[in-house]
Amino acid sequence: MPSQRFYRLPEEKQAIIWKASMKEFISVPYEKVSINKIIRDAGISRGSFYTYFEDKKDLLSFLLEDTKRKWGAFCKNRLEDTEGDLCSAMEALMEYGIEFCKSNNLLRLHRNLVMYPDTVLAEFDEKDFCLEEATGEDFFKKIDRSLLKDETDRGILLLVKLCTVCMMAAFTEYYRYPEKEEIIKQEYKKALRILCYGAYKDSAKNQMEEKVNE
Repeated sequence: MPSQRFYRLPEEKQAIIWKASMKEFISVPYEKVSINKIIRDAGISRGSFYTYFEDKKDLLSFLLEDTKRKWGAFCKNRLEDTEGDLCSAMEALMEYGIEFCKSNNLLRLHRNLVMYPDTVLAEFDEKDFCLEEATGEDFFKKIDRSLLKDETDRGILLLVKLCTVCMMAAFTEYYRYPEKEEIIKQEYKKALRILCYGAYKDSAKNQMEEKVNE
């Protein structure tokens, strides 16, 4: 991760380095990323770069962690907007999530990295790419548990994971077919409602409960 010297830079300078780095990582495969191009675009010396980061792996770790941090804050804000209603928050995340991913180049970065899994995953842990962990404890604390049948930590974590899988699948589908944005959003909402409210009719649920209790 970046040195303290990097964090002492003005925010504008940090943003320039971030932008130059992201531009390179979404343009070429990981093994072809050029530190020289990054420092040229960022307007810093090679010596300065290595006082901020150890190498390109360290730089990519920073980009991933920074993106996860922004995504976590984004998720928590949506949950606050819906007063702790997880399902409504996850629905809102899809509405605004695509724009978030566009502005942070998240989709392009993810696509470029997963195209070369042998190279990237050899140096990184799978959790580095997991957005579920980005939500953090604060996100779970803001969930209104009274709305859920299973109010346990385990039950809530499972529901969040399932919702996140649906959302990431929708993001991936959007990246492949951006012209189908509205259709993809609607399909995601349908999947989300099935997850949150169930697929069975009330009459069918009653029949199942009766069989279980026999």
